[in-house]
Amino acid sequence: MNKRRGFTLIELMIVIAIIGILAAIAIPNFRKAREQAREKACYANMRVILGAIEMYNMDNPSMMSSVELSTLKDGQYLKSAISYPETGCTYAAEGNLQGEGRVTCAVHGGVE
Repeated sequence: MNKRRGFTLIELMIVIAIIGILAAIAIPNFRKAREQAREKACYANMRVILGAIEMYNMDNPSMMSSVELSTLKDGQYLKSAISYPETGCTYAAEGNLQGEGRVTCAVHGGVE
């Protein structure tokens, strides 16, 4: 008798079909997870910037009313430069940062 070793064409097609189905399910979930991670990183940046501005305002008589990242970095209120999680993220002040203002992002908005 002649014994054949290996997979048949049908077996290979079934395996490829199963891998295709799993990929079709996983890719959208992976994209959504990446978007959520970027959004959360941006919110974390906003909280860090707001905390640094509050520390700056407590230490200095001339209070900061807008987002000045270079001043915060030079004054060592930020350990390192802020890394933007997404292209287009820029941070700005909404309202008066000396009081109840908040830091917002051009892409993600503000922290709710």
